[in-house]
Amino acid sequence: MKRVFLVLVCVLAQVGTARAEGDYFLSRDQGESAEIYLDSDGGVESDEPQESPFDIWVGDEPEDLARFEMPGFWDIRETSPIRQALVVGPTFRNVENRTETGGAVGYINNNRALPFQLSVETTWVRIKRADDSKRSFTRIRVPFNAQLWRRSSRWESTAFAANTFFQRQTDTFTQTEVGGSLTETIGQRLSLTARLVWARRDFDGPAQERNAAVAVFSGAYNLGAGVRVGGFYELYNRTVREDDWGAFGAYQFLPFAEAILDGGKNEFVRFRLVFTAALQRPPQ
Repeated sequence: MKRVFLVLVCVLAQVGTARAEGDYFLSRDQGESAEIYLDSDGGVESDEPQESPFDIWVGDEPEDLARFEMPGFWDIRETSPIRQALVVGPTFRNVENRTETGGAVGYINNNRALPFQLSVETTWVRIKRADDSKRSFTRIRVPFNAQLWRRSSRWESTAFAANTFFQRQTDTFTQTEVGGSLTETIGQRLSLTARLVWARRDFDGPAQERNAAVAVFSGAYNLGAGVRVGGFYELYNRTVREDDWGAFGAYQFLPFAEAILDGGKNEFVRFRLVFTAALQRPPQ
């Protein structure tokens, strides 16, 4: 009986913290933007001018038709367009009751037909202040994001994506999520995301499964020079039985490398290094 109780306590301690533990490797703001990682720092200009008999010009666009932009401390860095990319990097988490060390690999397809991204992250979990026999676990996270719809104008853009998420921790629990996210981007600097999913957690021990809708609201701002900041708020839900909040900061220190630091409730801190290798670029 004592052993069963100990297992139950360990299970609830590990999953009792809020969901925003940085489950998504290819996300800057923890809200799982509808924009894929390569485009999540801003909008994209329209493919063609607006259909209007008055928008007629020859050569460069007139001054009044130039793309609207939000203010920032520095200029936004220009990057070469990428059609397909491989993304890898180490990850580290520290939460109130545990630490996690591991790494992830992701694949991004940015073709116009159906942009999507998939990543797989594996971590070694070490429970704090627990019995040695039930202190170490392995956790795997597999998020998937497919952008189903996108529109844009000269000053903003809107995108909708379908999201799925799978998470498994050995001898503890399994979690699945299905839902979608809607992102509105103003210029290339400000993005606002609303995400709604149905989450389910099944426990290996005597604890009952948990099912609930989960809503997350997040925002991010590109300050320029590769620097991005933002935050999120997750409404109270029955999956984790509390609300959640946090903030992030990201710095692209090389054209192919970015450092991202997250922090929030329950003493949560996550650090990632994200390295991007282009597999395919548009034809010149």
